[in-house]
Amino acid sequence: MAFISSNYKPVFTSEAMPRLVTLYRAETPYTSMPRTMHRHGDVAEFILITGGSGIHIIDGQRYYTQKGDLLLIGQNVVHDESSPANRNLSIYSGAIRDLQLPDLPAGKFLPPNVLPVLKTEEVFPNLCHLLELMYRSAQGKGCHPEESINHLLCALLLLTMELTSRSVVLPPEEHHLMAAVRSRLDAAYDETITLAELAQEFHVSTFHLAHAFKAAYGYAPLQYITRRRIGEAQPLLIDTALPITEIAIRTGYNSSSYFNKAFHKITGMSPRDYRKAYRKI
Repeated sequence: MAFISSNYKPVFTSEAMPRLVTLYRAETPYTSMPRTMHRHGDVAEFILITGGSGIHIIDGQRYYTQKGDLLLIGQNVVHDESSPANRNLSIYSGAIRDLQLPDLPAGKFLPPNVLPVLKTEEVFPNLCHLLELMYRSAQGKGCHPEESINHLLCALLLLTMELTSRSVVLPPEEHHLMAAVRSRLDAAYDETITLAELAQEFHVSTFHLAHAFKAAYGYAPLQYITRRRIGEAQPLLIDTALPITEIAIRTGYNSSSYFNKAFHKITGMSPRDYRKAYRKI
């Protein structure tokens, strides 16, 4: 028999309870909404890969992912799930609002020295079981689905914290210059900027900038800007009724035709077809 110490403090309380706002299950072939580089300002996201293998980019780093991997993506972390290699994946994916774990900033799963892709190993069956129960509850099967989901989510987060505590530590800090360049691009992806102007701003050669940035983040600087722009355009197409021309302008394109070509190249769909397929309103 186990006893709980009188000094025990619960990780989650009714006053600070995380909430699951979305949960979906995608089977092979992968049919979920394709999303290129984007970030969520109000939710943290998790992805459990239950089959297949793929490529995900989280906070600028490329990860080759496979069955049993748990991806933890905090609020405002730029990530990319659009690789063609991901078509054979099956996954559970969910978004959590009001996430507050002990000793971590709001909306974050991980301390800064922990990789965002965890190998679940012997915990994998338990995670799958919890997520399937959550998924069924979210479909309205069973009594008091919201209460059930809250309790199951807390159990899921406790397992996640256990995995985090024994996970791999990041290698030495990335090159400060390339991190500064990436921050500049994230903040001003809608600006018109050339590689030469960017290199001049950071006092390096264009050759060095292009190759060092790609080595660090998987894309050359201008490719990164394109993917960020398309990533920001996607929710505008889905969640608003803005004209496509206006969305093109907001994301840095002066030409609708150029926007259409860039969007199709990244997603395999025109902006109009993407909106038709995924629009919520």
